[in-house]
Amino acid sequence: MGEHTDDMNQDLGTYHVIVELADGRGWIHRYNTAARYTGGTEHVSPLDAHRMTPVWESEERLVSTIVFHFIENNGSCDCNKKRCLAAAAQQDEYDDECGDTMPIAKLTLIRPDGSEKIIYTDEL
Repeated sequence: MGEHTDDMNQDLGTYHVIVELADGRGWIHRYNTAARYTGGTEHVSPLDAHRMTPVWESEERLVSTIVFHFIENNGSCDCNKKRCLAAAAQQDEYDDECGDTMPIAKLTLIRPDGSEKIIYTDEL
């Protein structure tokens, strides 16, 4: 793969990921691959947002990011899994205690065309 530049990035469409926990619970997470705008901060109004180019140049890179997020990064912590479960059930309150007691069993990518691809299982 060659050198990565922003002009290589493209709108791949809206992807979804079915996140299945080992205990059978789960949720569907959305990934919008289009250009977006920066958010506000304590010192910058969100009305002064700047357009950002799409982040990914291929489905392969998007999948790599998704798996990393849920298996090795913030998405792997129980507090974030509980937040996602609560949001999926339209609940405002949840137990935000951190931990590693809610293993992910499977991640299934849903492409913009509706086709599905398993991108992670705990059996690998």
